[in-house]
Amino acid sequence: MAVITNILSQLAHMIWDIYWGLALGFILSSLIRTFVSTESISARLGKNSITALSLSTFFGAISSSCSYAAASMARTLMIKGATWSNAVAFMVASTNLVFEIFIVIVSLLGWAFFGGEVIGGLFFIIVSAILISRFFPAKVKSEAQEHITTPDAKNSDDPNAHHQMEKSCCHHDMKMDDAKTHKDRANFSANLKTASGHYYMDVTMVGKDILIGLFVSAILMVLVPDAFWKGLFLSGNSTLPHFVVLSWNAIVGIFIAIIAFVCSVGNIVMAAVLWQGGISFGGVIAFILSDLVTIPMLMVFRKYYGNKTMWYLLIILIVSIFLTSLFLDYLFAALHWIPKAHTGGMKMTGHHFSWNYQTWLNMFFIPLSLIYFYWGKKSMK
Repeated sequence: MAVITNILSQLAHMIWDIYWGLALGFILSSLIRTFVSTESISARLGKNSITALSLSTFFGAISSSCSYAAASMARTLMIKGATWSNAVAFMVASTNLVFEIFIVIVSLLGWAFFGGEVIGGLFFIIVSAILISRFFPAKVKSEAQEHITTPDAKNSDDPNAHHQMEKSCCHHDMKMDDAKTHKDRANFSANLKTASGHYYMDVTMVGKDILIGLFVSAILMVLVPDAFWKGLFLSGNSTLPHFVVLSWNAIVGIFIAIIAFVCSVGNIVMAAVLWQGGISFGGVIAFILSDLVTIPMLMVFRKYYGNKTMWYLLIILIVSIFLTSLFLDYLFAALHWIPKAHTGGMKMTGHHFSWNYQTWLNMFFIPLSLIYFYWGKKSMK
């Protein structure tokens, strides 16, 4: 009974940690989809260039949203005309180059990891943009485009629920077309109501995946002992080549993130636990960057873009994260920036609610998001 209580307690803490970020990201996504014109987005992010990639990174960094909300926002940007490289750059920046992540990283892991997150995030964006431009088939992009605005019923575990979602989407699209036809976009109230419908659809589509990811992560944090992590990360192993150990740590960091996901800011806590357990410096960053390739996120990609696109994104993102991890290990070792001791880790059981900026943000966004959600649900009828 104590174990179950501890798991539920960690789950509650993680939900509290990420709620305001999720709500803000989804709300921003719904507003952008409704109020920002296709032309303004397409003109800036519709081409694969250094300028467009830089703007995508900037927009992502200031959006300050969780990975699920970032995926929703990236989908919105593609609906508005952004390229795949720029959409992925937005997601990476939105989940790894945001102010609140930097605060938590410095608090739990130290300034070296702050530098690793910034340099690694930018390197990740560049590498993924190159790989997408060279190895993302036009045929797959075309098939994905068909899924962007209309979810595929084959991709749902619950056909009846998905049928209702598809019906809602169609109804919503008709309302959008009608609004455009009658030139009603100047009506702020009508547009805000339409945006709430987008918010309702996005939350309904990925809400279950979010809860599954958080629950699995809470279970692993409570049940897996430190000794297991130390053996898994080959801590103190002097028989294998250093490159092999670093590569293994990068792979393990990615794998752990895939099966044990918190979300953007929240996963920094588990990253600290892994660092204490003996994972390499690059392995920590690989774990943090991998919030875009977790199982729940892959299910979101599948619902948004289809199966083929999901697999291509998975391969490209994993390769990019792996290369980023090794790059950081060797770069920071050459600069003597890697912390000498595995300190800063913490036990989740020591986490507790406190009266801080996060409390104020949740107090604001919890009621706002609930009102916005039910308003959106009403607008879909």
